[in-house]
Amino acid sequence: MKKNHFYLLLVALTVSLYSCKKDNNNNYDVPTTYSFSNVDYSGQTYRLAMLTELSTEMKKGNTQGTVVDAQVLRNMYANTGNPFSNDTLNTSGKKLKDKTFTTEQSVIEGYLDTHAWASTSPVAGSNGSAGVVQVGTAKYLFDENGREYTQLVEKGLFGSLIYYQIAAVYLGTDKMGTQVALADRQHHWDEAFGYFGVPTDFPSNITGIKFIGKYCNDRNALLGTNVAIMNAYLKGRAALNNGDETTVAEQINIIRENIEKVLAGTAIHYINEALANIANDAVRNHTLSEGIAFARALKFSPTKKITDAQQSQIETYFGSNFYTVSTTDLQAAKNLLSTIYGFDSIKDQL
Repeated sequence: MKKNHFYLLLVALTVSLYSCKKDNNNNYDVPTTYSFSNVDYSGQTYRLAMLTELSTEMKKGNTQGTVVDAQVLRNMYANTGNPFSNDTLNTSGKKLKDKTFTTEQSVIEGYLDTHAWASTSPVAGSNGSAGVVQVGTAKYLFDENGREYTQLVEKGLFGSLIYYQIAAVYLGTDKMGTQVALADRQHHWDEAFGYFGVPTDFPSNITGIKFIGKYCNDRNALLGTNVAIMNAYLKGRAALNNGDETTVAEQINIIRENIEKVLAGTAIHYINEALANIANDAVRNHTLSEGIAFARALKFSPTKKITDAQQSQIETYFGSNFYTVSTTDLQAAKNLLSTIYGFDSIKDQL
């Protein structure tokens, strides 16, 4: 009987050790999954689902002759007029627009309008003419300069909404400072986690990862960002619960720094893709639209490594017309990003 009792205690201890790990420097446990009490980031889940539907609607324009309605796109961005197929989103009271960095809201709406206009083109896309460009199985709707607004909107909102809300808003001093009530700080931390777009047991589980979480996983083999970011979310929330302000501040910096690395590494990834497909109008323009949007996303952290002047220079290298961009300029953009973020040893593999 005593042996059985000892065995049960051993099993219980093993389960406890598996689900939590002791912080090395402080006397409190850090769970191995995002399993804290009173967690709620439903608003972030709604907005990520809204962005998914908006992107899907825009991609209808990739079929020549399919006209996309600008008002429908604007309604989805502002969540007005019941625009979503999922009625839970329509009645959620959440919007993409009001969480977008203020000066970028009109930029996004301009992109939506231009995308809808391009979809009315009666001809195939080419240098100087908006329309669908198809090379092999790849086909995308571009404006006359080869810009794909589906990517400029989706990846643009990675920066001006998702990354901005994580790095500058929810982990900023107005919502995470010690002057804020603990329950509110805990909720703000959870909301920052919600925008990461991963399950609570990431990275052992990557089912359903989306947006920044997906690209974090894509770059993980070279950048090691999966564990770094997830552990920072876990350790920071545990530190917050236990009044460990030093560790909270440290984990905020880790989250910001590593998401910035994901964005920069992904910008380089798409430059590499464009360089490898420089003669393919469809793939080159598509990947450059993604690449420039990721490069622009870098500016939305209050602790960003890149300067405004460097970012402006990178956009200059991308040029105003993706049909005529030079490999020399793309290589220069890649090299500048690589130098800023210390990626020289892996820049060709990203």
